[in-house]
Amino acid sequence: MVLVFSCLIPGTEAAAKGAAVGLFTYIASFGATWLPLPWLYPAEINPIKTRQKANALSTCSNWLFNFLIVMITPIMISNIGWATYLFFAVVNACFLPVIYYTYPETKRRSLEEIDIIFAKGWLQQGREEEVVVGGWGFWKGDRYVRAARELPLLTDEEVEVEARKQGIVKDGDGGEGLRVRSVRVEEGKELVVEKF
Repeated sequence: MVLVFSCLIPGTEAAAKGAAVGLFTYIASFGATWLPLPWLYPAEINPIKTRQKANALSTCSNWLFNFLIVMITPIMISNIGWATYLFFAVVNACFLPVIYYTYPETKRRSLEEIDIIFAKGWLQQGREEEVVVGGWGFWKGDRYVRAARELPLLTDEEVEVEARKQGIVKDGDGGEGLRVRSVRVEEGKELVVEKF
């Protein structure tokens, strides 16, 4: 987006070609990286109980914001021209710290490990100081991201022990009738472990 708006400032034909290259580069990189995020990430980080609702909410918000952008972009281009792309570049840049501090890394983790990460993050919230900003209470720190960084990759046995420690699974809960499917990826191979 920075390339697009900076090429549109001079208003020449050669600069417009540079803007087209910047726009196509942005669209290609966005489509290959961030575009599938509303469908993939909620399914990874939510427990089975809330996974459908979280996916529905993320898909709905994705469509609503896409609709908003499609409706306001022509108006912005006709009124403020190249500054439209500056606006979108600034909005995208503002999301970088939000993503870095609030989205835990899920690479090579099973769904059960994700549950443990969020349980640890939730339990840490009571131990932190509350920060009040403009009447709103916020908790200091990046609990879930920190929990994901501190928690090593776990084996299936360690997942079970940690789940009991965090209170996700109670002692004596054998999970009768419950089938848990754990998928781990190691060195390019996908190992599937099923427990009953």
